[in-house]
Amino acid sequence: PTPSASATTGGSGGSCAAAWSNSTAYVSGNEVSYQGENWTANQWNYNEVPGGPSGAWNSDGSCG
Repeated sequence: PTPSASATTGGSGGSCAAAWSNSTAYVSGNEVSYQGENWTANQWNYNEVPGGPSGAWNSDGSCG
């Protein structure tokens, strides 16, 4: 059987979230992809690169 589209599994081979944009404000819980990894915002942020020094994003691991 085909897994449902809503199923999320860890590790590589998963689907990537929408690409991160430096012109979008994100709130806690928003998910993006950046450089082959999915990230989840843990606070409001704007133009804060995932994995950058602000610590505004939690890595969810590689995707795609």
